[in-house]
Amino acid sequence: MKIAILGAGSTGTYVASVLSQEAHDVTVIDRDADALAELNRQADVATVVGSGVDEHLLSGLVETKPDLFFAATGEDAVNLTACALVKNLSNCRTAARIKTLGSSPSKSLDLGRLFYVDHFIAAEQMAARDVLKKITHSGDVAFAHFAHGAVLMRTIQAPVSWTHSGVPIKELKLPENLVVGLVRRNDAVLFPHGDDFILPGDEVTFVGEAEGMHELDRFFSVEKKRVKSVVLIGGSSVALHLARFLLAHHVAVRLIEKNAGRCLELADLLPEATVIHRDGKDPALYHEEQIDQTEALVACTDDDGTNLLIASMGKHLGCRKVIALVHDPAHMPLFEKAGIEPAMSARVTVANRLLALLHEKSILSVTSLSGGIAQIVELKISAGSKKAGVRLADLRGHLPKDLVVAAIENQGTVTVGRGHSMLCPDDTVIAICSPHRIETLHELFE
Repeated sequence: MKIAILGAGSTGTYVASVLSQEAHDVTVIDRDADALAELNRQADVATVVGSGVDEHLLSGLVETKPDLFFAATGEDAVNLTACALVKNLSNCRTAARIKTLGSSPSKSLDLGRLFYVDHFIAAEQMAARDVLKKITHSGDVAFAHFAHGAVLMRTIQAPVSWTHSGVPIKELKLPENLVVGLVRRNDAVLFPHGDDFILPGDEVTFVGEAEGMHELDRFFSVEKKRVKSVVLIGGSSVALHLARFLLAHHVAVRLIEKNAGRCLELADLLPEATVIHRDGKDPALYHEEQIDQTEALVACTDDDGTNLLIASMGKHLGCRKVIALVHDPAHMPLFEKAGIEPAMSARVTVANRLLALLHEKSILSVTSLSGGIAQIVELKISAGSKKAGVRLADLRGHLPKDLVVAAIENQGTVTVGRGHSMLCPDDTVIAICSPHRIETLHELFE
């Protein structure tokens, strides 16, 4: 498919690289020729130097008939204006990244109609929700809902005390209607089968019904605790959204920011939070504010190096749960080796959302697992699919080893991906695969 992206900033550049790896035809527009030259060195994309609100430039762009125009600059007004121009010049679908307008159009104004935007993508808010899941589901490495809540996904780290490492998965007597979809062992990822094992320290991803998920705590002897207080260091947009979500969950929030002006803004926007004007890299701060006593510390500045330093200090002082926002996926191993729980930034959630949009007739959502090494994909079986009426046992010979059909939802009933499971039109399928297999999934079930 052809995708045009406005903005060669961190988000636009990352999204362009991901989409080009998926073999899409990507064109990126930006005024900064140096940024575009750097992007050309990183990815196989076309670039255009110019303004995204230049009517003549956009006229030439839409003549190439892109399937999607994504306005990804850091300015809401520019993104909305560019989408309006593109839509009036063509029939192209439009998507706008928004930072200050919230996650959806205003209730009093239909911004989608006014600015001809088909899809609003609130990147920072999406990233904040991902961090929230890590905090509120504190025993989990990852947690997500699919099929309107009928299917859950949990990633749990097998405890050091795990005593069933010599038992094959097929003999583990796991809770009913759950399947092991992925195992991460050190830096390796395994798409497991019945004869594989779960070892102490493995990050194990389960997919299935909610009731079975609750049984996993007993199965792994995981103790669940409600988080009552959180410290956020860095007053980024993600931190602002995260603080709002935490306060809505009745979690006490202290937010530390070194910029005095930003502190005043945050104090006005978050009257129920405690906003502290200090440098999060100051070691004295941790003792004076007794940060080691908090239940969770989140480093959420806009810089990976700063987040790594802050999180490492918190880890060293004994904070029970330390999370750091990671903007560049290549830095993930650094955080993990330091024992810090990473949370992907806005750009990764944006890329996943766009991948789903490109195949929205069949693919409903895409979620990254294990730092982007694998993805969990929610998709719909189309009425005309050639795979409708086929059992998984008959299909598996055509599936690559790094693609697992984990669960199937049919009118509220969830079944895990067993050999006798049959695919029916309008079923929702939850699959786990390597990132480059998304197109394979789309072709299989469309």
